[in-house]
Amino acid sequence: MSLFKVFKKSEKEFPKSLAIYISSALGKILIASHYIDESWLRYEQEEIEILNLDCDDELLGASIKRSFNLFTKKNLANKKRTLKDWSSYKASKLKSVKEFEEKYFKISINGANEANLLMVCEADMKSVDNINLTSSISAFADNQKIGYLIKKLNTLQNKLDLE
Repeated sequence: MSLFKVFKKSEKEFPKSLAIYISSALGKILIASHYIDESWLRYEQEEIEILNLDCDDELLGASIKRSFNLFTKKNLANKKRTLKDWSSYKASKLKSVKEFEEKYFKISINGANEANLLMVCEADMKSVDNINLTSSISAFADNQKIGYLIKKLNTLQNKLDLE
């Protein structure tokens, strides 16, 4: 019997991620699942889920869980992409990227580690000092609780001025 066991080196797993864009002015929520490529670059998948801002927390939470679980590995085909190729921007149907960035607040959701048991939610406050709001929740929490947390973070994004 050998003192050393030979372990198969398992393939690296990555924390899952997605982006949520919320516009109070337009009453829309865009949910974008991510891909990760071999260089660890994360980018948005082509299909963006669009919800009305007044959707119930249960529906929002279910959509977030579904999108979180769509995270997968895929190499980027077109390395010369521009902001105009940005999936969420295209789904918004706004006339310019600048208009999109003015009308939508972003909330990033990432797995805390490769086990993806916790979702870490970071609300971009559009602060010149890069001050953001962060909260975490179990990836297995009730859909209603996840939806409620995201809407609360967005309420704070709209009310707090950290410029």
